Amino acid sequence: MNKSLQILSGFLVLALLGFAGYTLYQQRSENEVLAGPIKIGWVGPLSGGAASYGESIRRGVEMASRELNPGTIEIVFEDTKCEGRDTVNAVNKLISVDGVSAIVGEVCSGATLAAAPVANQNGVVMISPASTSPRLSEAGTFFFRTVPSDASQGLFGANLVYDNGFRKLAVLYSNEEYGLGFKDVLTKQFSERGGAVVATETFGRDDVDVRVQIEAVKSAEPDAVYIVVNNPETAVATLKQLRELGVTVPLYGSEGLKSDDILIGAGIAAEGLIVTSVSAGTSGFIERHKAEYNGAEPGPFAAQGYDAMRALNLAILKGARSGDAIAKVLREVTFEGASGHIDFDEHGDVVGNYDVVRAKGGKFIPVE
Repeated sequence: MNKSLQILSGFLVLALLGFAGYTLYQQRSENEVLAGPIKIGWVGPLSGGAASYGESIRRGVEMASRELNPGTIEIVFEDTKCEGRDTVNAVNKLISVDGVSAIVGEVCSGATLAAAPVANQNGVVMISPASTSPRLSEAGTFFFRTVPSDASQGLFGANLVYDNGFRKLAVLYSNEEYGLGFKDVLTKQFSERGGAVVATETFGRDDVDVRVQIEAVKSAEPDAVYIVVNNPETAVATLKQLRELGVTVPLYGSEGLKSDDILIGAGIAAEGLIVTSVSAGTSGFIERHKAEYNGAEPGPFAAQGYDAMRALNLAILKGARSGDAIAKVLREVTFEGASGHIDFDEHGDVVGNYDVVRAKGGKFIPVE
C-alpha cells in the first residue's frame, strides 16, 4: 500500500470511528431521555362540592403509578373544582408550561367538554375516568375515557326500573352536562319500554334546597324516583328532603350517589336507595386499594382512574411519546383492567359494566 492510500485509509477509519461514536452518543442520549420521568397531567376537583370524587380518582391514579412503573411517571396535579374555565386554564398550563405527554381527567362532563378541544388542538391525549356525557363520544381524535357513556347507563337504569315493575317515573337531576345527558337517555329509554315519565325536575349542581322540585315530583304521583347528581352535599339534601316531604316511593340513583359520604350524611333517608354504578373494581383491585389506604374501600371512579393510568403506561412502554403515537396505541390496546375489560372503540369509548347496589344499614349491598 502506498503512502497516499495509507493516508486515505486513515481518514476513512477516523470517519467511521467518528460516525460510530456519534451514533452511540445519539442512542445513549435517547436512552437517557426515555429513562427519565415522563410527565402526565391530572385535572379534577380536589376542592369544592365534587372534591370527594377527585380524591377518589387521585388515589386510583397514584396507586397505578406506584404499582405499574415506579419512578418512570411524574404526575402533575391541577385542582379545577370541576369548573370549565378552571379546567381549560389547567390544561393549557399542563401543556405549555409542564410539557405533559398526556392528561388524565376531567371528572365533570361539562368541564371535560370545555377542555377537550384544547387538548385536541395541541395534539395531547386526554383520558377521562369519570365524564359520562354522550356528547363526549364526538370530542375528538385525542379524547378517550375508561368510563362508559351515559348512553349505556341510561339504558341500563331505565330497564332496571321498568323490569322491577314500576311504570310511572319521576326524575330529579342536576342542571349540568352530566345530569342532562343521563336524564335524556333515561327518560327516552323508559318511555320506549312503555313507561310514563310523569315529572322531570332540575336543580343546580351545588343546590342544597330542592323542596320546590320535590313538591312538583310528589304532585305527579310517581311510583319511583330517579336521582341524577354528582355532588355529595346536594345528594344528601335531596334524599333528606324527599323523606321530609313525604315521598315514600322507591328511590334510584346514578353512580354519583354511590359514596360513603352520602350514606353518612343522609342517614336513614338513604335506606333502601338503589344505585346503578360503574364497576367499583375487581376483587383484587379492591383488596390492594384497602391495603394501600388503611382499609378504605375504593371510592367512585377509583378503578377507572387506575385503568386510565394503566392504559397510558402501556402506551409509554411501547415507546409512544407524542399525542399521535399514544392515541394510536390506545386504539389498538386491550386489557382486563381494574374496572373490567378495556377496549377503546373508534370514539375512544368503552363498553359499560355496571353494578347495582342497595343502601342498607349504612352500607351498600350488592343486588343480585
